[in-house]
Amino acid sequence: MRKICVFIVLFACLQAFGLPHYELNYRLGGSAAMMMRDDKVDQWIQRPTFGGQFAVEFLPTGRWKSLQQWNNASIGVGASYLNLGNDHYLGSAFAAYGYINQPFYNGSHFRIGVRPTVGLAAVNKTYRNTLPDDVAPYSTAKQDGKLIANWSIGSILNAYLAMELYMDFPIKDGWAIRLSGGWQHISNGSFMQPNSGYNLFGGELGISYAPHDILSDKSACPEPNVPKKLYDDVDKPWAVEISVTGGAKQNYYRDNINGQQFFGIATMKASAYWVPVSIFRLGAGFDAFYDGYYRSVNDEFAAENPEGTPITYFGKTYLRESKVKNCFRMGVSIQPEFMIGHLTAGLHVGFYLFDPIKNLEPYEAVKANGGEPLHRGLFYAYDFSKASNYEDGWCYMQFVLKYHVLDHLFVQLGLKTHGVRAEFIDAGIGVSL
Repeated sequence: MRKICVFIVLFACLQAFGLPHYELNYRLGGSAAMMMRDDKVDQWIQRPTFGGQFAVEFLPTGRWKSLQQWNNASIGVGASYLNLGNDHYLGSAFAAYGYINQPFYNGSHFRIGVRPTVGLAAVNKTYRNTLPDDVAPYSTAKQDGKLIANWSIGSILNAYLAMELYMDFPIKDGWAIRLSGGWQHISNGSFMQPNSGYNLFGGELGISYAPHDILSDKSACPEPNVPKKLYDDVDKPWAVEISVTGGAKQNYYRDNINGQQFFGIATMKASAYWVPVSIFRLGAGFDAFYDGYYRSVNDEFAAENPEGTPITYFGKTYLRESKVKNCFRMGVSIQPEFMIGHLTAGLHVGFYLFDPIKNLEPYEAVKANGGEPLHRGLFYAYDFSKASNYEDGWCYMQFVLKYHVLDHLFVQLGLKTHGVRAEFIDAGIGVSL
């Protein structure tokens, strides 16, 4: 069964980028890593993070034009292991992922580029299995000034994102030494609380081997098959897309009026794109969001809580009444997207036109106002570096992946954030008109 699963994953990668099965060039690579984390988990760190990875990379060929247009970029699948520096509270992470190796410069003695990565990571230590049996759930009890449970991760399975800068130094006969460094992120996008996640920064040293390296051996990519133009002309310079996605998220893990619950989330996007070249397009669109979490009540003096005891320890949005209106937000966004074969990836940045909860954040400011909403326009001052800790602000971002299964039908995966903090992950379908 394991071999079948591996074959299916590799076959899907080949199909996604149109690689002819009979013309397969690849590279094998492995590396060891040393990482440093952000200050959210410093209290548990006993030693540096270390680990390693192994990857199989599929090199472009004369018939793999969609990647040749990206300076002979390549795609790969890999797996990695990380020991997070504290066996009891942090444990280890195991990740499986796909990536794109995007070169800036491809020389015979030196290569440099970036490697964006998306996948899944499993961790063996979460909040739930690090909380002592004699301590009540959702506790902030401390021992020797330190929290006694891992409040950074609430789920075993998480999303894995990375962006690394790499340098390759070819040695001989397809062998090369690789140096790389960058950022890695592990979290579940607020699907399950707590979820501050891990941000890791560090470097790797490794070696790779390409049995038939077409980047060094030009005869592997015959001249007649090389595209005459770096970018193809486009048949349709404009495109319109509509997508609908959905999912779920949990309320903050110490909002205990009704215990932890899952709330539905959804996104609808309508976008128009200008397509100047075959590898890039620039769009603008209308976005509508639904986040069911904002029907929950956390005002400590709300009618649902007549004793006035604290029912939230988040201190973000001051919700006195359960209103459906609070769950909806709408905005417009700029949507640059990059295209490789059937795959499209983009970062959408927008601002809210309709946001009923903006006047209910931050919690302490509304509470000091007697529980009455604030009065803000479309744009207002807030600390973007603290976005989603105390308030979302007027700006939002979405990381979006799309894969066209048919000419006019695609599947979509998205991550919505405010600053560096995720609001939710959603998935669904869309149509191209």
